[in-house]
Amino acid sequence: MQCTRKSSSVVASGWWINERRKPRSISDCVSRLVSESRKMSWKDFVYSRSIDLCNQQGKRTFTLQQLWQTYQFEFETFSPENNNVQAKVRQQLQFLRNDGLLNFMDQRGSYTLKGVILKNELEDEKVAEISNEEPERREYLIETYARNRGWVAEAKNRFGVYCMCENCQNTFIKLDGQPYIEVHHIVALSDGGEDSLWNLAVLCAHHHRMAHFADKKTQLDLKDALLRETHVRLN
Repeated sequence: MQCTRKSSSVVASGWWINERRKPRSISDCVSRLVSESRKMSWKDFVYSRSIDLCNQQGKRTFTLQQLWQTYQFEFETFSPENNNVQAKVRQQLQFLRNDGLLNFMDQRGSYTLKGVILKNELEDEKVAEISNEEPERREYLIETYARNRGWVAEAKNRFGVYCMCENCQNTFIKLDGQPYIEVHHIVALSDGGEDSLWNLAVLCAHHHRMAHFADKKTQLDLKDALLRETHVRLN
């Protein structure tokens, strides 16, 4: 649950929960946050809000600025005696990175959740099916079964619905009339990749399996080719 202040251009005053739910009073939000502060550490609180943000946006990658803008009120209320709350949040993100729960990409200033299946990313039965898989195979299965939302929809909207491998014609039309395509993380999330366009490629099922399960040289060659192709399409 998120307490945010609506822009004055939209609503003159008042605190809202997740903007799509009915308004709640400041005192309700404060009471809930005070209760949470007695049960959770700073690190756990920042981690829970990081997960909430990623669930809202449908991708695991975010920046400190996005996290701060979304949950500033909650962070400040969680520890009202702290005079530099944003620096405290940054510190907790570093601790989470040290714990292996986040990746951080310095040149982009972005964080990416590790080992997390997002809410509504997959059908419930698929979540149960793949939860105990090894990280590499789990990532492949998430990419294969992911719903058309968040990072998946973003990649399809930008790169289209045909395989990005050169001269590939390996596709088919689904029952709904749409071409079948899968969205692949070029650099695996477990290896420091992100749910960002620079790291996403649309692939046919055959080339997607190659990207994950071919011999190492083939995997590396395909990875380099996809990074180049993605760069060309984004610039």
